Amino acid sequence: MSKKKKTKIKAIGLIVEDNSDFNSFKIIISRITKKDNLTFKKAVGNGCGKMKRKAVSYANILSKKGCDLIILVHDLDRNDINILRKELNQIINSSNAKNKFVCIPVEELEGWFLGDPEGIKDTFGLGRVPKIKGKPESVDSPKERLEDFVYQCSNKSKIYLNTKHNDLLSERLDLQKIRNKCDSFKEFEVNINEFEY
Repeated sequence: MSKKKKTKIKAIGLIVEDNSDFNSFKIIISRITKKDNLTFKKAVGNGCGKMKRKAVSYANILSKKGCDLIILVHDLDRNDINILRKELNQIINSSNAKNKFVCIPVEELEGWFLGDPEGIKDTFGLGRVPKIKGKPESVDSPKERLEDFVYQCSNKSKIYLNTKHNDLLSERLDLQKIRNKCDSFKEFEVNINEFEY
């Protein structure tokens, strides 16, 4: 039996909650694929409710604009993952996009960042490594926790802002460490690697 040929992807459409997520996912995908010539287009939902309502039209528009792959990114927040995944898959699967999948960072993108505490220390030049107990994906409100870690581990001299620092974290953090600690990141990476770039 011959192996199914992977679909060649040149342009990726990202349906995200905000511009910060778009920039981070662009960087992370480029790092996973080891390609710096991919084109990215975005549809920004400005919140989960609007994003869910408009996801199908966003996906169709991005497809018309030449995106070969559409990724719907939605934070888990405090939802049940199985219910949310089913709902989002039903939404995205009703679009005209040929290649598409859903990504649900647990609890949110910043949960992935907590998978590399040494990298956080190095990125911000902190005085000590943040102590993260348990799996990063089990941390409630990871964005606020990251903010607290940066503030406390810098002797209250530095402030983390997701809009300003998520690009930097996306560029610098060790993806292997994040893969080992965050199941939702590992799943995202597997989905990305289903395609050829």
